[in-house]
Formats: sequence, structure tokens, C-alpha cells
Amino acid sequence: MDLINVPNDKVRVEIKPPKINSDTIVYHFASIIPGTYAVADYGRFIEDIRAYTHQGKALPVQLRDSNTVVIANAKELGRLSYLVNDTFDAESGADVFGSKEKVIFSPSGTNILEGKQFWINWCGFVGYFNGLQELPYRIAIQHPIDLFAATAASDNDTSATSDRFSFKRFAEAVDNPVMYSKPDTAMFRVNDMDVLLSVYAPHGNVSAMQLKPDLQKMIIAQKTFLGKLNTTKKYAVLAYLTTSADGDAKGIGALEHNNSTTAVFRESMTSQDLINVISHEFFHTVTPLKVHSEEIRYFDFEHPKMSRHLWFYEGVTEYFANLFQVNQGLISENKFYDLMTAKIKASLDYNDALSFTTMSKNVLQDSMKREYPNVYQKGALIAMCMDILLREHSAGKKGILSLMGELVAKYGADQPFKDEEFIQTISEMTFPAVAAFLKLHVVGGEPIDYATYLKRMGLSQSTVPVAEPIVFVSNDQLYINIDEDKKQVVVAQPDDQNKFFTNLGLKDKDVLLRMNGLQFNAEDGSSALMLGYGLKEGAPVSIEVLRDGKKIIRNGTVKLNYTEEPGFRFSDQSKLQLKHSWLKN
Repeated sequence: MDLINVPNDKVRVEIKPPKINSDTIVYHFASIIPGTYAVADYGRFIEDIRAYTHQGKALPVQLRDSNTVVIANAKELGRLSYLVNDTFDAESGADVFGSKEKVIFSPSGTNILEGKQFWINWCGFVGYFNGLQELPYRIAIQHPIDLFAATAASDNDTSATSDRFSFKRFAEAVDNPVMYSKPDTAMFRVNDMDVLLSVYAPHGNVSAMQLKPDLQKMIIAQKTFLGKLNTTKKYAVLAYLTTSADGDAKGIGALEHNNSTTAVFRESMTSQDLINVISHEFFHTVTPLKVHSEEIRYFDFEHPKMSRHLWFYEGVTEYFANLFQVNQGLISENKFYDLMTAKIKASLDYNDALSFTTMSKNVLQDSMKREYPNVYQKGALIAMCMDILLREHSAGKKGILSLMGELVAKYGADQPFKDEEFIQTISEMTFPAVAAFLKLHVVGGEPIDYATYLKRMGLSQSTVPVAEPIVFVSNDQLYINIDEDKKQVVVAQPDDQNKFFTNLGLKDKDVLLRMNGLQFNAEDGSSALMLGYGLKEGAPVSIEVLRDGKKIIRNGTVKLNYTEEPGFRFSDQSKLQLKHSWLKN
């Protein structure tokens, strides 16, 4: 791959194949990759495909579909060459074969910014020859001297302008993304694991060193929580801060890999955003990476067969991402209850009577795509209920984390389970109550009365204060307006109910210019709102406004807006020890 000479925002890739013994050979680009649950068809972004003999003579090439290249006279094949377009530029672009528009989730996509940044998910740059995807891959890259390759993989080339990576098979290459950019990195060590954080922030609003303290604190807590379950030796966090402008990434989130995470955040991201997203992905180092079905281990990149246990892979992971925070003292017990309450509320936006194994198995079908996000809501709640049952029936000695340890010991990364046997395996390893729960609620789809499970841990229903997630909103009232004529974001404060604004002394009709150095964009209302998302109570804040034609700066601390909503609080002292084992052991 040549990242130095980049004609028209395209990267030239040349493939030297192994010896081909058939008259024709098919070269595939991935239709879908692990960790994503929508068809991507990466071949849509490939053009100018050419095949040559060892002597340089052109060979016939035919496109069977967007992902399938058929090469004739394959026994003579010496080289395959093509150009790669990036997906960031066309996240809402039409399929070149005329099918329905597909948008590739940014963390699993590609970006080509000559001389500045390359977002390399290998599935967007290389494919595999039919039947040969288990052969080793050696990838050589020429790159500008001032661009650094951030990745969990090892560079086997000592040159300052070339890198060489080796992978055991195609799936391992896909599992090791790389980000090239001017160095903005932070490194630290947690026990025996090296952690690399690499940030690409085009406006320089966020740096790796700024994010390092919170990331380090989080991963130390995660490693402590997981104990021997985590055996990762090197972990890389690749963070891309999007401007959300045309041609830039719009898919906010992250994608897990065995030893790394690719994450796309808005420029207004906070350290808490980092914790919430990366903590989830880091827990994927346990499942599905160490506990998974045959559908995951032998992933079919062309015609994927999905596992019926997506509820487990994503649900348990999301539950751990919340549980570890209270377990390690990063949040209070009440905050944890509020997080679970929010998931209960959010889960009711989906079909609450749907079998989660059925949904998981058929997640690629159009009828199920809308239900998929519920794995992060109800999936986590299912894991919570399992955890509660395990604690109750083991007198606090066993929970879902210890169950995960038993599953890792039974299977591990290279020994997948049979999809149809997993529920029975968990049932045999636990208690009849857990088996009955899985049969009734996970397989059968019976709605769950979460209050009855939380009561087992001493919690009762109560009215609790809940912070509004965006400080510009209070009790469903929006306290900013967009003046489209003047292209300004303006304070709209008809009363004194927005505590964030009143605490800073802002007034109605103040024009919002910047907050904590970030500019309010009147042409993008969602980005203006997101500047007020995820702020912490008491955190320092500085807002620059235009008032009566004069610029003034208001400095102070964040005061959040709260509403009273139904929730849960601990009330049964007879359950104190059991509750402690659930949240702290």
C-alpha cells in the first residue's frame, strides 16, 4: 500500500497472491465484519481493478457483484492491483451497483486524508482469495515520514517511511486496525499490559495527554475488576475526533477488537464519553473474544451466519461496563441504580416480548434491525437479572463475573461453543432459577418485572432526582434557539428554571459564541446541543457570549438541571450483605 502518492484521495493497493492451482480464482471483499450487525459491502469503494501475470501481461477480470472479483487464467496470476476510496467521504452515498444506500459505521470504515490521516480498517483495503483466507498475510505500507502508525499490531520494519505487518489469517488482519496521523499519543502500563492512546483531532481541541488520566484510571479499574480474566498484553485506543462536516465521519461510537478499539467522537467529547464508550469495548476482550460460538470463530465475511447469542456478547459486556464503575468506586451505588433504571425505560421503546435469541440470530433481517439497539438496554438488564439470581442462590459467593471465568476456562479464544447448546451449558453450570429465567425471558421473550429482581437485593421503587443529559434542556423545555437569519445560537430563557444558565448569570437573548473553547455552530443545531451534553456537576465551565454588542466571558461551575422520576433505592437492611456482594465483590 502506498500512502505517499495518493491520487484523487485514493490509495493504490497491490496484492501478490500465493500460487493458484485453478483456472479461475475469486477475490472477495468483505460484505460484513465481526462486531457490526449490518451489511457494509466494502467492495463498493474499490475501483480500477486489474490483474497481471508475472511478466506484466493483463489478465481478464470480471466483477460478479460489488464484493466479488473473478480472475481468469488464474494459474498465471502474479499481481492484483486496485484503488481504494474511503468510506468517510460517502457515508450516505449510494451503492455504485444501484442497490439501496448503505452507510458504513464510521469506526469500521476508512478515511484517506493525504498527508494528514489514514483510518485503516483492513476490510476496506484488502480482501481474500476464495478458500485461502486462512493463509498468512504480510502487509507492507509506504507512508509519509511524519505520520505515525498507531495500532496494537507489531511493525516489523525499522524504516521511518515504511511499515510491515504480519497476520496469521485474513480475520486477524481485520482484527488489527491502524491509524496513521501526526503523533498525538499517550502510553502507560497497567500491570503487565501496555496501553497506547492515539488521538486525531484536526482542530487540536483535545489531546491524548488530556485524556490519558481518565483513561488510565478507567483501565486500572477494569483490570482490577476482571482480574485473571484479562490477559491482554497490549491494548490500543484509536480515537478520531470528527468535525461532522460533509465528507467527515458521522457515525459516533466505537468498534471492539481483541487488542484495540477504534472510536469516533465529536470534538465536544468529554472524558466521561471516553469512559462510557471505551469501557464497553474493553470488556469485549472477554466476550465474544474469549467466549463465542462457531459463527464468530469461523466468521463468514461473504455470507454471514449470525449467532443467536448477541444478547450475551453485547448485553453482558454493557452490564460489565456499568457494574465495574460502582464496583471500583468510580460512581455511587445510587448512580448505578439510576443507570439501570434508564435502561429499563429505554428498553420499553422496543418490542419487550421479543425472543432475544431469535432477534440475535436474525439481526441482519430488516424486520429485526430496529430491535438490535435493545441489546445495550435489555441485554444489559438480562445480565443484571442473571447476576442477581446467581448472587441470591449462592449466598453471594457467585455472580456473572465468576460465571464468565468458568466459561473462559471451558472454552477460550480458540474453542468455540455450538450455538444451539449454549443456553443449556449455562443452565448446567448455574442454578435451576437461572435456567428457568433464560428459558422464559431470553428464549421465550416473556417481559421481565425488574422490580421483583431488584427487590431480591433490597431495592424498592422510589422517586429520585435524575440529571438532564443536556444542560440546555430542563423539563422538556429547550433554552437555546437558532437565529437562522443572523446565524447565531441564542439563549432562550423565559424563566429561571434552567439552573445551568442562571448559575452562570446568562440572560435571555445572549448570543452563545464559545463554551470551554468550542464554538457554537448555528448551522448545525445538533452539534450546538451536544456542547451541553454529558457535563459533570461542579466541573469548571467558561462561556463566551455576545450581550448588547459586547463580548463577555462568564466563568463558573456546572449546575445541572434535575427532574424527579421513578427509580430505585436500597431500603431493606436485611439484604445489606447480599447487596454488597452484588455490587462490591
